[in-house]
Amino acid sequence: MGLDIHLEADSRLATSEIARILEKIGAHNIELTERSVDAYFESGLSVSATKSSDAAIYAEEAKGLSFPVATRCYFRVKGPEPEGLSPLRDLELFLRRISAECEAHFLVSFQYESLMYWRDGSGLHVA
Repeated sequence: MGLDIHLEADSRLATSEIARILEKIGAHNIELTERSVDAYFESGLSVSATKSSDAAIYAEEAKGLSFPVATRCYFRVKGPEPEGLSPLRDLELFLRRISAECEAHFLVSFQYESLMYWRDGSGLHVA
């Protein structure tokens, strides 16, 4: 079984910034191109981010945020988590670090249906 989690961000969150943060927090096999970045965590979390050609927000709940989506990031949690590791903890560490180091507004949802996190002008929020 797998879980699909999506981040939709404004133009202040570039793929190069995502790659830099992923490296800081211990992701592996980071592959950065001009338009995308991919990485993996020992916990089983995989990350794939791309520059978006579609500016629409897909998340059903936006908490009043309205911005053109410039970056989309797809997180995949698959299989049982290794002992002592947590893909959702790695996800939260990533989001907290992004929030601390970048002013981008973003929404994080489970399959675009259930909002999990969002960042606006007042900081990171947890649903």
